[in-house]
This record gives sequence, structure tokens and C-alpha cells, in this order.
Amino acid sequence: MKTRALSIVVACIFVLMCCIASAEPFAVGPYLGQTPPGPIAQVFAPGLITDTRTQMWESHGTFSLDGNTFCYLRCPIRRSPGVGGVFIIENTDQGWTEPELVESVEEYSVWAPCLSPDANSIYFARGFPESKRDLYRCGRTAEGWAQPQVLAPPLNSPSPEISCSIAANNSIYFGSIRKGGPLGGVSIIWAAPFVDNTWARVSYISMHDQQEGRPADPGIAPDESFMVFTAINLPGGYGHRDIYLTLRLPDGTWSKPRNLGPRVNSTYIEQSPRISPDKKYLFFTRSDGWDPRKHSADIYWVELKEYLPESYR
Repeated sequence: MKTRALSIVVACIFVLMCCIASAEPFAVGPYLGQTPPGPIAQVFAPGLITDTRTQMWESHGTFSLDGNTFCYLRCPIRRSPGVGGVFIIENTDQGWTEPELVESVEEYSVWAPCLSPDANSIYFARGFPESKRDLYRCGRTAEGWAQPQVLAPPLNSPSPEISCSIAANNSIYFGSIRKGGPLGGVSIIWAAPFVDNTWARVSYISMHDQQEGRPADPGIAPDESFMVFTAINLPGGYGHRDIYLTLRLPDGTWSKPRNLGPRVNSTYIEQSPRISPDKKYLFFTRSDGWDPRKHSADIYWVELKEYLPESYR
């Protein structure tokens, strides 16, 4: 009887191991195995990352510089433990892992998470638009993700900081409603060069004096050669907030912003644009409102080839 029982246990273990070995990974291939989009924006990874049903919010999709880590925000309106917050997925030899919740980042106050180029830090703003916002950093450790730490000045100021993105050299571009810029207390885009392992100074980005529209949500190219951002109610716009493109010119200045047009923008709100590590794709969020507690949002992506001069691709 003991021999038979042992045989049954061994057989069960063998079957279990076979099931584990044959289990399908979450996704396989670059960009989660998704078919690349063309010049018309498409929902990114529907059913895997983006839940296109109403009352579901996915936003701020960011890939690491090597393309093997993806970070995004999920905020379902009908909240339940472990469903909402900042999520990370990793590309391994067996494929992409299931999304993992970053438990140290409090779900209901985080905004605009952005993954660092080396995938070892998550930067985000804490607080909702009606309150004071600061930029925070959450670092990866051997035990998991550490508790977030507020960033020191000059990245933070007495004014609200809105969102940020990070170039390959760790320079940070961010939106802020702070004094010292050309429009006083109106949102504009700032840059913080990463020099000697720190951000010692910030300066506002002047795009040929085109600061109308409260520009925010910068998405910087990995090599800082161009930038996308959002602006509100500019002439020729398509909705409440559209995505615009500006190029860094040979003299270091930025070109006059250009609306990316109706294949990217819509009558909804386009926000949180991010550039892929290979500069081939633009990731952004399309939402029907601003508040994840009340509205819905989906992550989109679009090929940038037709929107960029050849020398910038």
C-alpha cells in the first residue's frame, strides 16, 4: 500500500511539473509580441495590458531602455485590493511575466509613473490635480521595491509638479506650475540635466516662444533629439488636450510645436506621451476625463516614422 501511495504522489508531482513546464507565458516577443501599429494609433496589448471596457483606467505605459521591462498605471473605478496601482512586467527567457503590483506605491495618490532607463527606478507624481504634487522616486532593491522618496529641489518646488519622462542619460523632463518661467504660474516644460550623478539645476524649454496651451506631459526621446508633449485648446486642435511634437535643432533650441494630427489626436483627451527605446513608436493615453476615480483610459501606440524627419528616426 505504501508503495502504491508513493507511486501516486510521484505521478501527481510529475503531472504538475509538466503542466508548469508547458504553461503559456503571459506574452512572448518584443513589445509583448504585439503586431506593430502603422501611422494610425491603435490600442496597445488589448486584453493583456489595456482593458477597453468602461470604468477601467490604464495609462502612462513606459518601456525600459533595453525594452525588457514595462511599467504602467491601472486604476479601476470599482476598486478592489491588488487590482489597481503601478504594475511592472519583465521579459525573461521564457517570455513576459504576469503584471506585478508595486505594493510600496500607494494606489490612490500616484500619478504619471515613469520607468527609469535601467528599470531600477520608478518616478511619479503624488497627489491629484486639486492638491499639491511632488515628484517621487521608488527604487528597486534585492528584496523588492523600496518605499518612495520625495525628490529634492530643484526637481520639486513649492508649486505642483505634474509628470516627467527620462532620457537615456537620466536627464529628466517634467511639467511644472512654478514661478520663474515665461508664463509665471502656468504649466510649462522644464529640463533637469543629469550631471555628476545629480540634478543640480533646471531650466524651462522654450519652443520658439510657443508656450500657449499650458504645455505639460513631456515625453523625451532617449537621445533627446525630439520631444512630444500635450497642450490644451491650441488653434487647429482636435480635442480638449492634444499631443504635439517639437524637434531639437542643431543650435540646441526647439522647433515650433506641430500637432500630430487626427490619426493620433481625437475629441477625447490625449495625455502622457512616451517614446519607445528604439524611437519607432509613440505610446500615449486616451481618456474621457482626468480623474482615474471617475473616468476611463486606454494605452495606445503609433508608429512615428511618418511624423519625424528621416534624420530624427
